[in-house]
Amino acid sequence: MFAVRIDRYGPPETLFLGEVPRPVPGPYDVLVRVRAVGVNRLDLLLREGEVFRIPLPRMAGTDLAGEIAAVGEHVPSERIGERVFAAPILACGQCAHCLRGDDNLCAQFGTLGSTIDGGYAEYVRLPARNAVPLPAGMDWVEGASFGLTYATAAAMLRRGRLQAGESVLIFGANGGLGHAAVELAREAGARVIAVSRQRALDAALIERGAHAVVEPGAGMLDAVREATGGRGADLAFEHVGAATFEHALAALAMDGRLVLGGITTGSEAKLDLKAVFTKRLEVLGCRGSGRRDLDAVLELAARGRVNPHVAQVLPLAQAVQAHRLLERGVYGKIVLTV
Repeated sequence: MFAVRIDRYGPPETLFLGEVPRPVPGPYDVLVRVRAVGVNRLDLLLREGEVFRIPLPRMAGTDLAGEIAAVGEHVPSERIGERVFAAPILACGQCAHCLRGDDNLCAQFGTLGSTIDGGYAEYVRLPARNAVPLPAGMDWVEGASFGLTYATAAAMLRRGRLQAGESVLIFGANGGLGHAAVELAREAGARVIAVSRQRALDAALIERGAHAVVEPGAGMLDAVREATGGRGADLAFEHVGAATFEHALAALAMDGRLVLGGITTGSEAKLDLKAVFTKRLEVLGCRGSGRRDLDAVLELAARGRVNPHVAQVLPLAQAVQAHRLLERGVYGKIVLTV
């Protein structure tokens, strides 16, 4: 089968494009004929090898949609032909955490496309519980556009205890995760302040639910105060990491919270301890998402309450170009068709 694989760390040009053996499903697995796979910032980090180091070779691709082509011996044969998309988080499905929908707290936590091979291929082997029925009316491209970003954004907002009427400062709002957070925070009834360097996208972010758009950097703190009547933000939605962490903390109101769900610019940042105790701040980590987060966003997507913005659709053979585009920065999602 044709696949795109990370054989060594490096720039987009180091990706391997070619034929690899088709996987065989294990007893509790399904084999999915991939029709579309989303490109996420995680894919770039895995390929670069600076923030995350994973065993190589590995096929990235956490978000995917397709139909089940074969099943393992302990999976009902009736599932063959089912239209599915991938639940991004790998977990045992049996522990107390998994049973209440908190898969991201499972001791066997992993991520499709990093812990095991993902959807950058014609076929992918998935645990059967990770192959989720695709809602009627949702096409392959849309099905490959929301699983990781929207479920992660939902988990972060839940971890940050966002309430209706509160203000939330969303970093990287023009990217996939930030875009999802803007829509979900809007649905929660929050006042959304989007952080974006691309001022040409202000109108698009406001259309999606942002009440104000500010630029990161030295002037951001004053802009946030102006947008919040001098208070600061109740919650900072932070996934950029070292480059913005200090500014995010400074922009918080008294009793503010910062939820951290990513470190795309590095894992070491300055922390103002005086601000933490004088303003009674909380810093909350969030690792991945639970099945209850995925179920919640799936219901919203099926009702059209959230709509992933697909910026570009390319064939899988143009994965190198897709990675270059994402590195340069695009508003919305890039999807590869297979």
